[in-house]
Amino acid sequence: MSSLRSWNFIIKADELLDKFLYYCSSILLIILSFAVIYTVFTRYVFNTSPAWAEDAPRVFFLWLTYLGIAVATRRGENIRVTFFIDKLSYNTRFYLDLFMHICILIMVLVLFWYSWPLVALNFKTVMLSTGWPNAVSWLPLPIGCFLIIIYQTKIMIKSIYDFKFSTNNNGS
Repeated sequence: MSSLRSWNFIIKADELLDKFLYYCSSILLIILSFAVIYTVFTRYVFNTSPAWAEDAPRVFFLWLTYLGIAVATRRGENIRVTFFIDKLSYNTRFYLDLFMHICILIMVLVLFWYSWPLVALNFKTVMLSTGWPNAVSWLPLPIGCFLIIIYQTKIMIKSIYDFKFSTNNNGS
């Protein structure tokens, strides 16, 4: 009974995190759009642009990108070309899919590991236009990678579970 409660808690937390990331991404997209429109308007109408015109939209874009990738990974909405994969047998497709998940996990783990020194190094400097630490530009990378690792692992475990208990794999 206790494990069922904790499992329900994990599922609920996952759903809440997904909604939070989704709405954060949406808000960032709106902010980014307004920042770019405002910058273009002031540049071409008033012949001047705000000091933050380059740095702030770049930071918003980076956060939007990595949070959006995490949302897409969690929802299984990443782009895949399956023309050739669909022609393979169920077992071959499963092993190819498993290999793909492992490759993605390795790549994201490497990105996660090597992004922390960049974040630490950039906490010591600031963006002149905004006063924000430069690390704000680098922080979305390890945070996004961490979320992708969680979601990719979840997808891989579900894939293994589905394969193990599927009737399509002919009992093997």
